[in-house]
Amino acid sequence: MLIDFFRDCPKRDCENSLFGLCDDSKDGDTKPAYIDTVDSNKWIAIVHNENLMKVSFYVIDGCVSWERRYGGDSGKCDGMLCYDNNRNVLFVELKNRNVKYRDWRVDARNQLAETVAYFLEHNNRANFNSIKAYICNKKHLVNQRYAQFCDNFKQNTSITLYVSREIVIP
Repeated sequence: MLIDFFRDCPKRDCENSLFGLCDDSKDGDTKPAYIDTVDSNKWIAIVHNENLMKVSFYVIDGCVSWERRYGGDSGKCDGMLCYDNNRNVLFVELKNRNVKYRDWRVDARNQLAETVAYFLEHNNRANFNSIKAYICNKKHLVNQRYAQFCDNFKQNTSITLYVSREIVIP
């Protein structure tokens, strides 16, 4: 069955100038990620929306599933932020892992890559102004060492990847 993220994924809209994205799930849990406007201590990603645009967060992980081409359930990112009537899409993977756990980046990248591939396979890219991807880790800030990591993602998916807690809606 074909999944239409805009139709099949639960969404919540927010027009606050500042809000966060949270994921309370633990390993093995499948609680969906969500928008929070109250408790900044829980925020994994911090979204800056200075122009007070209507931003929609569509929950992907824990809400929809598709099968990999080579079998098994797909890895999925937590969700996607959309604005400007869904013409701009930001795929988001939320992590709350210590730097010593090195595989968090690879795990996040793989989840984003699978989600982006599925999305692009079933949507006409010309219908969107921009499509980007974010890895947000509450316990680790962006580092210049990730430049090559992000470049490799773009070469494989044609989508720009950012490793940062901060997401700015223009």
